[in-house]
Amino acid sequence: MTTLSSFEPRRSLAYRLAIFAFGVLAYVLGVGALVVLVLISLGVLRFTGGPIGKLPLAAALALDLALLVFFGLQHSVMARPAFKARWTRVVPAAAERSTFLLATALALLPLLLLWQPLPAVIWSAEGTAVRWLLLAVTLGGWAYLLAASFAINHFELFGLQQVYQALRDRPLSPPPFQVRWMYRFDRHPIMTGILVALWVTPIMTVDRLLFAVGTTIYIWVGVFFEERALRRQLGRPYEEYCQRVRSIVPTLKARADSRTESVRVHG
Repeated sequence: MTTLSSFEPRRSLAYRLAIFAFGVLAYVLGVGALVVLVLISLGVLRFTGGPIGKLPLAAALALDLALLVFFGLQHSVMARPAFKARWTRVVPAAAERSTFLLATALALLPLLLLWQPLPAVIWSAEGTAVRWLLLAVTLGGWAYLLAASFAINHFELFGLQQVYQALRDRPLSPPPFQVRWMYRFDRHPIMTGILVALWVTPIMTVDRLLFAVGTTIYIWVGVFFEERALRRQLGRPYEEYCQRVRSIVPTLKARADSRTESVRVHG
């Protein structure tokens, strides 16, 4: 969820253009990092260790865990409302989300580049048809994530709407999120999509298992704190939404009264 100031003093065109350019750059880098992760999950790219090369097992595990912790801390701390409130005293409110996205890319890209390959196979699907089916499910998980970003507001989620509003010198007033599409039966479809994409794979090696386990732990912890923040901010409407719709594991039987609501959930 993005905390934004509803008003900023009028700025020069050059200033507004700089913020807009920064937002576009952050979007390109953030989406680029996500695309690299998608290609790794599909087996098009592989973990290589980058310029470090292959380390001994203990050192490789230590580096991989350090990269995961660094990414988790960056993503968790910068997502907290208290941090955003302080951070927007330093950066323009219109660039807050773009700054978060840029920081995420700068934490994720080194993780993907330096992640140590541990190629021992945990499982491997036999048969071409099964392999293609599992790859299709993996791709479906990423497609589900992408669709979920548009079910809320893709451009606001990735910071483009805010910098565009700043370019037009308009107040930052993100619209309330409407519970629609998969949000009617899944409170955090973006997280669901990531979990499906990382776990449903035709080949699971030790390095990919470590990445999947670490990401899963981070998601569950992150969702816990996100839920607490949403309950404090939204109160009863969100409590009722939680009673009707599950988190991560979709609600298979949606209630008939799953009407549109004004609730903001970025997961």
